[in-house]
Amino acid sequence: MLKTSKNKYYLFIEIKPIFSKKLLQKLLKETTGFTKCIFISFKHENIYNLLKIKRNVKVGLSFSPPTSIKTIVKKSNNKKIDCLILDKFFLKNKIIQDLKIKKYYYTIKKKSEFKKYSKNNNLIFENL
Repeated sequence: MLKTSKNKYYLFIEIKPIFSKKLLQKLLKETTGFTKCIFISFKHENIYNLLKIKRNVKVGLSFSPPTSIKTIVKKSNNKKIDCLILDKFFLKNKIIQDLKIKKYYYTIKKKSEFKKYSKNNNLIFENL
């Protein structure tokens, strides 16, 4: 995907398990030169460790219900975090909508959901 994108399109690289610092370093090395990568994870430890290794790497924190709004707001205040990846459940929440950080919502699976939420929202979809 990285090579196909040719640095024209942003790609989210999701880190699913908790990676060791050694594996995170390897991941950063393998993606050197690809400026449009954003590393995301539900395992926030991965993101904070990536930032310890390389301060200016683009990162996002992923959240799903039942994460509290208070937790999301608190973590969104970290200036090193570039974006939030949120379950579509949070689309209707005014507090979340008002956060001054880029937000992406997942997973839109139906054309009707896409039409309903596409205005003024960044959507992540599959098989649409």
